[in-house]
Amino acid sequence: MTQRISIGFGASSRASCEDILLLIRQSFPQSEGGAILATLDRRGQVGERVASALGLPIVLLPASILSDMRGLTTFSDRAWRTVATASVAEASALASLGPGARLIVPRRVGKLCTCAVAVLP
Repeated sequence: MTQRISIGFGASSRASCEDILLLIRQSFPQSEGGAILATLDRRGQVGERVASALGLPIVLLPASILSDMRGLTTFSDRAWRTVATASVAEASALASLGPGARLIVPRRVGKLCTCAVAVLP
């Protein structure tokens, strides 16, 4: 049985596709193929471009789903104020895989963006 992998990201409205791609590639070099990309639904436009560049499908999640996620390992004041979750990246990665998912790369911070990686064994 193969693991399912999700790369979650959070981003400022000013983050570029290139900013997000750089962080993902630095944090999880094997990101291309065999994974999914996940983020907050209001980042869908940049998310679609990132997903296309990586050749990955994308899952867009509403803030209400992200705010219900448990098991996050980091805390962002900004994410808490705007989305009511401790980490958009971690919550996106976990939520997109469902129950039983666990983080393998906790939130990493780049230029105006964050990413995290979760697996579902």
